[in-house]
Amino acid sequence: MALDLLDAVYGCLIGGAIGDALGAPVEGCNYWEIREEYGRLEDLVVSSRGNTNHLPGGVTGGTALRQYVALAIVRKEGRIVPNDLAALWIDRGNSELFGSNERVVHEKLSWGVNPWDSGRGGNLSGTATMALAPVGIINAANPAQAYQDGYTLGSVIQDREERDAAATLVAGVATAVIPGATLSDVVTAMNQYSSELVRRAIELTLDLAFTSGSIEEFTQAYYAQMADWRTLQPPHRIQPVPDGYPARAQYNSSSSLERIPVALALLHLCGGDVNDCIIEGANFGRNCNAIASIVGCIAGALQGATPIRGDWIDTCESANRDLCAALEDDRTASFYSMAWRLVSALNAERRATESRLKVLEKLLGK
Repeated sequence: MALDLLDAVYGCLIGGAIGDALGAPVEGCNYWEIREEYGRLEDLVVSSRGNTNHLPGGVTGGTALRQYVALAIVRKEGRIVPNDLAALWIDRGNSELFGSNERVVHEKLSWGVNPWDSGRGGNLSGTATMALAPVGIINAANPAQAYQDGYTLGSVIQDREERDAAATLVAGVATAVIPGATLSDVVTAMNQYSSELVRRAIELTLDLAFTSGSIEEFTQAYYAQMADWRTLQPPHRIQPVPDGYPARAQYNSSSSLERIPVALALLHLCGGDVNDCIIEGANFGRNCNAIASIVGCIAGALQGATPIRGDWIDTCESANRDLCAALEDDRTASFYSMAWRLVSALNAERRATESRLKVLEKLLGK
């Protein structure tokens, strides 16, 4: 359990960043390719891909956008709506940080498209699922409102099931930061605040995890029974492919219908241990940086930053100092300082709620 709220919030932010950074070098690889090259990837290494700063611990656009969302919240000192995120994105947006879908959204916003539905018709990139965890933090202990805010803010970036799934994750984060919350509490909240399609994906994947004797058994069973192989892109590495898989089998896992359920399954199989969860997320393969980031956010919120490997934290904070500084125009900015500012924003949200309560008491004659 997290030591306090700041520990939980920092655990969520830094856990998500570390998961993203650990999985980035092998994003798009299948689990057997990762085993062949790394055995078991446990340390932050340089990513040769174009979506990071090529430093060990460098994050991708999903984590960068999470920091944008957090900054929009701390600027407003409370809950935000799509216009708040759009204004910040237009002002501070760096298209080099993002994938094609997010670059298109940024262009739409710059041309004045309504941010409440600027994600309509976009590619299913799943970035909203990685980005919106701070919305759960500002809605701590209120998963119903977190889901609604996640849904509207998800509409800025994504559409259809991606928007729905992002909102479901936000409800889970709002539950995870409650003192004494368990993984079971998080899963219950995510099942309650969910579309039918997202809920069914979670149920089927967790059923597979419950009947698997190990993470390796679950991984192999998921690839064989549930992974979506319809889009066969050229692999990043040419490796032998196990019998029964397409000859050029490559991930089509941008969908959060895979990311979120797999993340919850790995959290269950790891007993919620934040370090093990992040490692297993990165080693799962396919869109593994997103999976590891999601498990890092949830497990970090549940357990806090305290149990997370110190070398990971130091490396990740150092590697992304320029990113945080550029976003906030502050050379001292970091994931930790953003966590502190989110807690301050939550205090402001509490004061606003107390003021509304006084008005309601007058209205109701209490």
